[in-house]
Amino acid sequence: MADNNFGKSRKVDMVICIDGTGSMTPCIETVKAKAIMFKDEFANAMTALGSSVDSMRVKIIVFRDYKSDGQQAMEQSPFFELPGDNPEFEKYLADIQANGGGDNPENGLEALYYAMKSDFTTGEKDRQVIVLFTDDDALDLKERAAEPGYPADMVDMTELITAWTCCSQDPSFKLKDKLKRLVIFAPEGTKYQKLATQLNRSVFRPVDRADGMKSLTFETIMNIIAASASAS
Repeated sequence: MADNNFGKSRKVDMVICIDGTGSMTPCIETVKAKAIMFKDEFANAMTALGSSVDSMRVKIIVFRDYKSDGQQAMEQSPFFELPGDNPEFEKYLADIQANGGGDNPENGLEALYYAMKSDFTTGEKDRQVIVLFTDDDALDLKERAAEPGYPADMVDMTELITAWTCCSQDPSFKLKDKLKRLVIFAPEGTKYQKLATQLNRSVFRPVDRADGMKSLTFETIMNIIAASASAS
């Protein structure tokens, strides 16, 4: 990442894609516990890096496996304006239960595509941040195409990368090249690690497959995301 743009005040839209399977319970419970402080914690981390946050919206995408979880394989919230929508944000998070998943890899790449299609703001100094949390690998895009509920219009990997470049994407997309940021927390040796090398303005942070991301504190997570969001 390039140097921080000190003194920049930003509106931040953040889409959090989180693996909703059982092993992710510690990570999910941490996000739940910190929900009411989410905006303040992120703003503090941004301030420490020389940027400030005018306003913040957060959207949640929970992903599992279309084969074993059916309609619960992909759950999307609206954007919540924080801190104004804190009660609704907390309630939505409280209803998320870590379960399902079947065999190990999940449909996280599909979640990334849904995140890219979000109704982002597009101001000149804004940030459109996508964060993904998982403790396992991803299924190939369209590997579950035969399963009920799998989206008929899902892209393949080449099209996913093209969508991120903001060049030949669907004209309805609001993702903008200079505003976008991607932070992936996932194990090494996964498709996510390889993907991060192919996508600009992205950060890959390796996590341990075995501990459900317990080794990462909320403060550490916020600092990593803020460093990406504040960078030019």
